[in-house]
Formats: sequence, structure tokens, C-alpha cells
Amino acid sequence: MKTMNIARIMAWALVVAMPLWFGSCKKGSDDAVTPTASSVQGSWKISGYTINPGVDFLGNGQKSNDVLAYLRALPQGLGNDAVECLTSTIITFNANGKITGTAGSKCSTSTDLNPVDDNASWKLDGNKLTLTSGSDVTVYDTVISGNTLKLSGQEMEDFDGDGKDEAYTVTLEMTKV
Repeated sequence: MKTMNIARIMAWALVVAMPLWFGSCKKGSDDAVTPTASSVQGSWKISGYTINPGVDFLGNGQKSNDVLAYLRALPQGLGNDAVECLTSTIITFNANGKITGTAGSKCSTSTDLNPVDDNASWKLDGNKLTLTSGSDVTVYDTVISGNTLKLSGQEMEDFDGDGKDEAYTVTLEMTKV
């Protein structure tokens, strides 16, 4: 198996996460409920980021589902700023369908670590949340449980270096601020 370049993996993780960073939910019970526009409105922080099936990110034969744990495990703390950026950024779903937010202290526009896009918008239809950022339109399955919002979507990537993209389900978990 081909060892993946850390910069490539970081870039991929951030590109995949970029449209996912825009999510929210409302406080309530711990039972999953059908999301509504009012339950999505509000400010949120990323609390989890997983990929399924797991990936051997480091090329050491051990697969992982937890992208944040993988970034934290990079040698010499290379992924710590990315984790801090992702988990400290505040994303706000506004009632007018626009997304605003405040980038975390370790986010940098020069390295594309800033997950807040100035012109992003959102729309909820049933349990499908559509995020639009410029010409990029992404639809995610949405689950709300208590003060947690989970956005799940399918992505394609060639993690094993065989020249073929494989399907992965990426799930971003957000917690009400």
C-alpha cells in the first residue's frame, strides 16, 4: 500500500469538511427528532468527524474512522492546528438561510483552514440539508438528537492509492453553542 503524503491527507480532510462545517441544531431531548428549519437555526461547533469505512491514513495497517483523532496523532503535532481550527470555529445558521460564523484561532485563510465561507447558504427539506457555497451544492442526511446535529454524506476518494475512487460516508457531528 502506498504511504499517503500528510499534506495531501490534511488537504483532503479539510476539503471534505469544508461544506460540512455548516450545521446546527436546537437544544432538546436526547431522542432523535425530525429536523426542522427552526431546529437547525443557531450557533454550533464541530465536536466529531468520522469516515466509514475506516481508512489507513498513516499507511501502517491500522484503519481509523475518527478523522480528528488521526489529525491529533500526526507526528510532531502537525495536525493540532487543524483540529483546533475545526473544533473552535462557530458556525451560525441564520433564519434567512445564510450561514455566518467566526473562525477559530488556529484557522488561516492563507492555508485554506478557515471553514467559514462568506457567501454560504442552507436549506432544509425533510431530513436533507442542502449547503450551497458558490457553485458547490452538497446535500447531507440530517439527524438531530438533543443538542447534537449529525450531517452525513457520501464522498469519493482514492485513499488506498490504487487509482480508483472508493465511496466513503463522512459524518460531521456538531454541538449547540
